[in-house]
Amino acid sequence: MDAAKLQGKLYAGYAKAAKRIGYVYDVYRPAGAADPLTVKVASLNAAFSAQEWSFTRPGLPEKPYWYCLVDGRETQIGDYLVRGSSVYFVGGMQDQLPILTIECNRRIWVTRPPATDAVGNVGYSGLCAGDDDYVIGSPGGAGGWPCAELFGGKTRTHAELPASGDEHGFRIWLPVSVPIVIASGDIVIDDLGRRFSVGGAERSEQMWRLDLTEVHA
Repeated sequence: MDAAKLQGKLYAGYAKAAKRIGYVYDVYRPAGAADPLTVKVASLNAAFSAQEWSFTRPGLPEKPYWYCLVDGRETQIGDYLVRGSSVYFVGGMQDQLPILTIECNRRIWVTRPPATDAVGNVGYSGLCAGDDDYVIGSPGGAGGWPCAELFGGKTRTHAELPASGDEHGFRIWLPVSVPIVIASGDIVIDDLGRRFSVGGAERSEQMWRLDLTEVHA
């Protein structure tokens, strides 16, 4: 038996176990930037355990990682698994290792200031939120991308302004199926209406990881 056959048998075993203890999830494969949940490729049984196979540990807010029992022959990295309000994305399918998924607790949109065609000395200028172009998700609250959004990171304080709140740091995990390169300076808007400035973005073979700062008046 070679490695490919062994992997196929492992995923077939996952499928059998999920059929016993899992619920049916719709599998979506993002096909564009506007809305990642438009192309359904399968409906599969799936069960999730908090980074171990005993199914005895609860998930914790600061740890969005889950091992997933699902037929890996039908999924790929970057897929979403959706059942009602329960949403995960596939972040890892390494050979002979558990399928890694990330639990999503928010939806986000990403905007970017439009490129200027001005040249030379254009003087001082500024941008308003309404000037930004949507590069992830659609305007009007449609097509937000499910993600894991966690509190914690670099916080900017404004001690010299007594009435101003601190700008707290956040972290966001997104699937590799995001079809753009997220850059520092992009603006993230979540489904709670909060706005964040991207300080740094890293794309690995498993997922996007963003460091952000909440921005407000």
